[in-house]
Amino acid sequence: MWIRVQNKKELVFCGSFSISRNFGGEKKHSILGSVPNGFWGDKKVILVLYRTSDNALDELTRIQGALLNETKVFEMS
Repeated sequence: MWIRVQNKKELVFCGSFSISRNFGGEKKHSILGSVPNGFWGDKKVILVLYRTSDNALDELTRIQGALLNETKVFEMS
């Protein structure tokens, strides 16, 4: 699925998604996208940052819904 990241500056193709805890800054929770990187495996890209894990989980649920609806490009909020 194509994802437009939170800062609107990148459009990346992700094969899977996960929530991760970050250190430093106000926004402690991120959604990571796994980007195919050929022979070297996958590369993790931060798609969006949130203050709470609940916010990140809500956004991950929205991504799941977009996948079920076969959305071509999902824009992070």
